[in-house]
Amino acid sequence: MHEVILVMSSQPTRRRVPAAWRTARRAVAALRAIHDEQVLMWELLWQSSRVAVDRAGPLAWQSSLDGPRLIGSDLPTPDDAAAGSAP
Repeated sequence: MHEVILVMSSQPTRRRVPAAWRTARRAVAALRAIHDEQVLMWELLWQSSRVAVDRAGPLAWQSSLDGPRLIGSDLPTPDDAAAGSAP
């Protein structure tokens, strides 16, 4: 008769689990850092492209359904454009 003895060692598995968790934590930390940098970049871009709506001066931006419009007293009117193109 032949006997088969099956020996299973759980030692390598126990060593791999903490290493896997360390690797996962490092990956999560790296992704979090990348995410934070992207959020900061988009916030700075948004802040730099904002225009003050209520400011002193002849021109100002006004919100409309079509998007922001430039309004003020120094804008050329259609009559000025027609007069300037006529000989």
